[in-house]
Amino acid sequence: MESPVSQTSESLVGANGEARREARSIVSEPVELTNLSRTWSPETTSTQNISPRGARVTTQRLWEPGNLLMLKSVRGNFWARARVVYWRSFLSRATMGLEFLEQGGEWPSEPPN
Repeated sequence: MESPVSQTSESLVGANGEARREARSIVSEPVELTNLSRTWSPETTSTQNISPRGARVTTQRLWEPGNLLMLKSVRGNFWARARVVYWRSFLSRATMGLEFLEQGGEWPSEPPN
């Protein structure tokens, strides 16, 4: 995966204290999330960071760990079928960690305007 930004200095220790397999890149990339088990309309939001195996994204919806979803880049052709690993609420927004189960395409090489 070609990242639109350089590698982050973010620790390689995950939220649960376990070592991460790879560094994450801090990038706010617009994406569309579609729940694969409910008939919700797609949610347009953005990533907070990405790696070859997953992403952290913001959301306004309640997602349960284990939920399956489709993530699609709004600006590029990247897509991933993903599993929600965690969901955390912060006031009116929330963040969730996603594990990519299957993916294709490429992230855009230029940061959004």
